[in-house]
Amino acid sequence: MTNYKTIIFLILSIVIFSCNSEVKQKSKLVEQKNNETSDTEPTYELEEKVKYRDTIQINYLKNKKLLNILTLLPESTMDSWEWSKKDRERTVEFIEKNNFIIDSTQMYNNIKYIKPNTIGIQVVDGFWTLSIYEFNENDYFVVTNDIVGDGNDIQTFNFKNGKLTPTKMVNWFSEFDNKLLLNKSTDCIELLEENQLTYNYNFNDKNKILISSWLLNESENKNCLIGNSIKYELNKEKRTFDIADIYWKKDKSE
Repeated sequence: MTNYKTIIFLILSIVIFSCNSEVKQKSKLVEQKNNETSDTEPTYELEEKVKYRDTIQINYLKNKKLLNILTLLPESTMDSWEWSKKDRERTVEFIEKNNFIIDSTQMYNNIKYIKPNTIGIQVVDGFWTLSIYEFNENDYFVVTNDIVGDGNDIQTFNFKNGKLTPTKMVNWFSEFDNKLLLNKSTDCIELLEENQLTYNYNFNDKNKILISSWLLNESENKNCLIGNSIKYELNKEKRTFDIADIYWKKDKSE
């Protein structure tokens, strides 16, 4: 009887030892795998803890007029991305108190530049600008451009004595492309129509507007066009933008 109990005890001991060894071995393999993973690629949890933050310095007094107009714009000027009036007011109030904002969204509403007459904002895969041109004290021409994959959504306004009023772009530069024509044949007119989406609008200069096509070029289009770029200058006395130059722009740096 004693021998029988001894044999049973030995068998149980062997089974328990084997199980413990297997558990320890599996635990060691899991630990080793985790160490290898942490050495080669960071976990998703670690990536989530690292948030994007960018402090953007903005001098409120220097840009006061532009920022004031920003709060008054209708939301239709930013249809592709939507920035509510209330959020814009909060942003400008924060800038007024601190002379900076903290951007926590790297690919959305990221202010790329700001100067007294224009602000440029990166919005996901597009770009948005607000620019102002001074006719007289408290009297400004305002233009917004919502730039997306299918072209430019340009809206114009008059800002006078604190009141923002929509105006028609046709009164300013909407038919600029006809000024580029050297030859008014059907083919040349169709060439302009086919390239409507290739125009860039530059409103960065407080006295000038530059419109140019990145696709039209002199070597291929000189029989139809005088140039691929047109420059307007602000005429404060007449409250207009007059054509200053039409020429062939060879690259984006010009």
